[in-house]
Amino acid sequence: MGFIQTLFLSISLFVSPVTATNEELQVEIFDIETEKVVKTITKSDSIQEESEKIISNIYDIFKGINPIPDRGFMIKIPLEPKVTIDNEWLTAEVDTVIIIQPLDEKPYLLTFDEENRPRVFLFNAPIDELLNQLDYPSSSVSPTITLMR
Repeated sequence: MGFIQTLFLSISLFVSPVTATNEELQVEIFDIETEKVVKTITKSDSIQEESEKIISNIYDIFKGINPIPDRGFMIKIPLEPKVTIDNEWLTAEVDTVIIIQPLDEKPYLLTFDEENRPRVFLFNAPIDELLNQLDYPSSSVSPTITLMR
């Protein structure tokens, strides 16, 4: 399957727009290999804080061809309030981020600009605490990688 088809298939199965409602915002964990949401949890303030830490530690753009790996997982986190990304690649308020954790690699961050174009960033922050808050085992990440500390 080509890059564009893979990207749109993965994202369409996983991403839905965040709208302002009285409903609680849900964090979703998506298994890339099975193409299924494997866990849903209500977003907490601490999950928002961890997401903001990750955003504040963006240091570069993803330079690979396909940001969606064959194996690993993605974590979709709705942000309320929206968070501003202001760097040399993007200046925008975002209401959703997706952390992509490939197997045997460091994680990276996917978000969308105002025109709904995907933007993928590298960041220098651990995701261990976020995984702990989501009660998602870090064993879901290959033991051969060291999460950025």
